[in-house]
Amino acid sequence: QEGRVVAKKKTFVPPPRFFNIDEAREMHIRVERRRDKDSGEYFEMVDGLMFKDGFLYKPVSIKSIHTQGIQPSFDELEKFKKPGDDMNGDMSSLNTLFSNRKKGHFMKGDAVIVVKGDLKNLEGWVEKVEDTTVHIRPKISDLPKTLAFNEKELCKYFKPGDHVKVVSGVQEGTTGMVVKVDGHVLIILSDTTKEHIRVFADHVVESSEITTGITRIGDYELHDLVLLDNLSFGVIIRVETEAFQVLKGVPDRPEVVLVKLREIKSKIDRRTSAKDKFNNMVATKDVVRVVEGACKGTQGPVEHIHKGILFIYDRHHLEHAGFICAKAQSCILVGGSTGGRRGNVCTGVLVLLVKKI
Repeated sequence: QEGRVVAKKKTFVPPPRFFNIDEAREMHIRVERRRDKDSGEYFEMVDGLMFKDGFLYKPVSIKSIHTQGIQPSFDELEKFKKPGDDMNGDMSSLNTLFSNRKKGHFMKGDAVIVVKGDLKNLEGWVEKVEDTTVHIRPKISDLPKTLAFNEKELCKYFKPGDHVKVVSGVQEGTTGMVVKVDGHVLIILSDTTKEHIRVFADHVVESSEITTGITRIGDYELHDLVLLDNLSFGVIIRVETEAFQVLKGVPDRPEVVLVKLREIKSKIDRRTSAKDKFNNMVATKDVVRVVEGACKGTQGPVEHIHKGILFIYDRHHLEHAGFICAKAQSCILVGGSTGGRRGNVCTGVLVLLVKKI
């Protein structure tokens, strides 16, 4: 009828599972084994579809496949590995994982292990990173003071008892203790669920942060910018049973206070901006680098801005849940101008490109 709204019933989509030849034949589905003329391999054929080892094989255009920046989870690599593949060896899937690393993967002080070449299994600590070259200080004193490796030849190294945080992949945000190291794979006891999870060492950083499972009390939750009763302000970096840990907006030195719910005046959620050292306008989500003060050299996206103070998130910062507090004038906008004419320069380049096209 006119004006009547009919709600569409959601159809149930079964979870994906491997194709089973025996089940298909029990259902009287015709399955034939044939040789594919293009690849020369043998497949089980069902109505023109090719199956092998439970997977469906289809020819696709290479242009339709996106490979850059893809980081498969441990479970996905487990599912697609072939019999005889070793998750800890130089298998192609592990090499693919290494090739898709983002810049800044290694930081000074990271414990690493060599996974390729003549010095395979050598342990050490990162001293300096230059583009894709990582300089490490080897654990063995007989070797030179520092050795240079391509980042693809190294993997992060942890030992049982280390407390870590997962910074990428399906388990991102999970914290826990390493209970077993199996090559490039870590078995972690989760702080929250008390269950064992498996993650790649490359997806983990050492961290003192502990996930409690509590993220909100009343109207306030983890990582909110809040105004306190004494008119000071800060970011909630941890939610405990009856209180919050707040990193105050004091750029000269990190100051963390424990506050009760009644001691919070309000949430600060208005959008604002500030000028960096070279008068570039900085807004939330912009990436900045600290060039002055106690946190000099750190870098990350801006999560909050208030009264010229930036709260920057750096996942490699082990303290205060990764948050850094700094004056906007002590930072520079990554990719910004050093003369404050960033907008004019970009516009000129854009016009030239349009004319050329």
